Amino acid sequence: SSQSPDRESRDPVAPSTARARPASLPVSPQMSQRPLEPLGAGAGASAGVRGGLPVRPPPKRVDQYINVLNEEEADDFQVAHELPGPGKDFSFSMDWSVLEKDIVEHPKVQALIEAARDVPSNRSSPAAVKKRVGEICKELCTRMSHTYFRPTYLTVQLMFRRLWGGIIFERKQLEDLTELCKRAHEEGRSVVFLPSHKSHVDYLVLQTVIYRLGLGTPAIAAGENLNLPFAGTFLRGSGAFFIRRTFKGPEHDLYSAVVSAYLEGMLRRGVNLKFFPEGGRSRSGKLLQPKVGMLGMLLDPILSGAVEDAYIVPVSVYYDRVMETRTYVTELLGAQKRKESLRGVVEQAQHLLKMPRSRYGNIHVRVAPCFSAKAFIMQHMSLQRSSGARAGFDARINPGDRSVLLKAMAYFTLEEINRVSSVTPTALVGTVLLCSAGRGMSRTALIRNVDWLRKEVVRSGGHMSRFFDFPGELTAEVVDSALVVLAGLVEARTAGLVEPVYCIMPDRHFEMSYYRNMCVHVFIHQSLIATVLHRFIHLRPHEHEVRREVLMQDVRFLSRLLKYEFVFSGAAGRPRDTAQGQQKMLPGSSAEAVVAPQAAAGADRSDWGEVQLTNSALQQNFDAALELMAAEGIVAISGADKSVITIEPEHKTMIAGNTTGHTSHSSFLSAFVWPVIESYWLVLASLQFIFERRGIDGLGTGQPAVLGEPSTLHTRLQAFARTLTDLGHVHYREAASEEALRKALQTYGEMGIVQWVQVDALGTPRRSALQLGEKYLGADGLKDLAKLVEDIGSFRRFGLRKFEGMEDYPRHIAELAFGGPAAKL
Repeated sequence: SSQSPDRESRDPVAPSTARARPASLPVSPQMSQRPLEPLGAGAGASAGVRGGLPVRPPPKRVDQYINVLNEEEADDFQVAHELPGPGKDFSFSMDWSVLEKDIVEHPKVQALIEAARDVPSNRSSPAAVKKRVGEICKELCTRMSHTYFRPTYLTVQLMFRRLWGGIIFERKQLEDLTELCKRAHEEGRSVVFLPSHKSHVDYLVLQTVIYRLGLGTPAIAAGENLNLPFAGTFLRGSGAFFIRRTFKGPEHDLYSAVVSAYLEGMLRRGVNLKFFPEGGRSRSGKLLQPKVGMLGMLLDPILSGAVEDAYIVPVSVYYDRVMETRTYVTELLGAQKRKESLRGVVEQAQHLLKMPRSRYGNIHVRVAPCFSAKAFIMQHMSLQRSSGARAGFDARINPGDRSVLLKAMAYFTLEEINRVSSVTPTALVGTVLLCSAGRGMSRTALIRNVDWLRKEVVRSGGHMSRFFDFPGELTAEVVDSALVVLAGLVEARTAGLVEPVYCIMPDRHFEMSYYRNMCVHVFIHQSLIATVLHRFIHLRPHEHEVRREVLMQDVRFLSRLLKYEFVFSGAAGRPRDTAQGQQKMLPGSSAEAVVAPQAAAGADRSDWGEVQLTNSALQQNFDAALELMAAEGIVAISGADKSVITIEPEHKTMIAGNTTGHTSHSSFLSAFVWPVIESYWLVLASLQFIFERRGIDGLGTGQPAVLGEPSTLHTRLQAFARTLTDLGHVHYREAASEEALRKALQTYGEMGIVQWVQVDALGTPRRSALQLGEKYLGADGLKDLAKLVEDIGSFRRFGLRKFEGMEDYPRHIAELAFGGPAAKL
């Protein structure tokens, strides 16, 4: 049965809700003629020799993929598409200093300069403000030139070829991107690349490829922390413009006006741009929630009519291995983030040069279909107006409507990145090993389970990386290559064993979870349903059926609780999934009315605060995921209106045969969600303890509150979580992640459970205090809080032990974590 990853699996037939695929995975022409290359092979292939002279090999079939790091493949693509090649695009022929003049002459900046006439101060005179504008421009603007870019490019190429085997594109996607860049340049419009952000290497990947082919090297938004001595000069000459992490401060208005004017100037002149919609690097492997500041500055000139249009290109950049994961784990467990410095750059460069070749496998780049920013704006406003409740919706004049538009585009972009993202062989191996019920996994079982998971990814509508089309008999070679890349995370035990056994290295499970999370976008909707079913089976072991609306209610509960942890699909079965919808969303095309976001982020509000999904989108995701699970035999759907969900097959697997549930398909799916549920349960249980034992009117304010700072509470929460993990009361080490704990506290604040306030305490200056929300005041308030703790805890993983509440833990651990003077953290 294919229900279990520990058993031989049949080749499942994709239901109507999944992307169509052949009954058996095809063997590509390349695969049938040559053995599979290991991860990281092929960057320096030989051209061959005839009669002592190098010659090109005989013509070969065009591969579905192209390795841009391979000079021969890149040259062939460049010639076939008549591209100018390295450094010959328009980005190096324009006068970048003109943009600085545009800033000074921009109406917003001029208005601030003129306003200084009314301020009786030499520091705020028009001349002083104008001088300050020039200083900000010097700090901000890029000055792209061959002088700096060429040596940077050669150095980066050397690094890439040493550490990675290739930068892999799907050929059709790269061809579409090429045509878009040509068209945009002819029209004088900008292409705005919005890539995912998992590593510092992201700054270099697209930049290197676009420069290599001559597609119009983009200017890159970079944090001012990267503006280091010497290195910053080369980055600025290679296209980087440096933006402050925060615009807050005494010159907020001036700095915002300068950055806005700069972006508008680049858009008006058709300069290509690149920035990261997540804002920072993902330290968990999942997409982060979007930051809309830069996107807002991008859309404002289009909304005002100062810029006609720009083309948006979501891009997914995935790695077989991310070089920073060890650092990410230490930071998520509470270590201070190391500040960037020139010394750090030099030390890192020396470290990389000592590494063996192809240490990190391949880099996989997938490009989503582009869309017109203007077309998106017009479609979204039309969609909002047609809803009835927002007949006067206009993002051009209403700040609230503008905010809704920005969030809609931001989430749509991230959804597109998730939709095209590929699952790497290392992600398959890491996920399978993490979900192992034992201490390790035999080689036979590992290969079988990886092949099963690969099929599940494809069946669920996901994409595999370059080896998407490898046949089952080559799975062993793919697994071996992935294990090489994961060296240091996985150990092979062979001494005295009849078969090699693979185990995750001690204390590396948290780091390995990064690779499991690279699959989560494929399974998240099924994972929520599976988690609810897992809870239902254990709480009601004698019931084998559940009403569809009851199941949906619990899924809605979890999706709102975990809204900051995952980027959910805004709409299932979108028009883009049809043949008509495959067209680009460009002005004047028939597809202009096809690709519209069916769910506006922030369109639905409740006591839980702002959520990503409308009820209709959540329902569509639920229905599609349930159909996939029914097709796999996890559940059965019955009733005239399909309102009854039968869970007897899964019930028998988990209760009768596998109490740990790890050989259950449903428990495999739940494993993507259980770690964060433990984090959220830990935070709420901690709040319950704090207010029950020490915070009842401890400040004389008439409300339960405790003095403290958010940073102090985060530190105490993390220490508490790590202690319970080491004691075995918490199963997943990721539950102690600073990021998850912080997001949980933010969510509970929006739910109205707690809030940070400023209070007067014992005659001292006003201080921060954590206060229980109004809904949880009174005699029954803490009872309601305890009930919520129990409800969230009931979604945790069962199996190793029965459900435990705070009362089941050693009380002295909580006292040590949150102890101290009464009513004070």
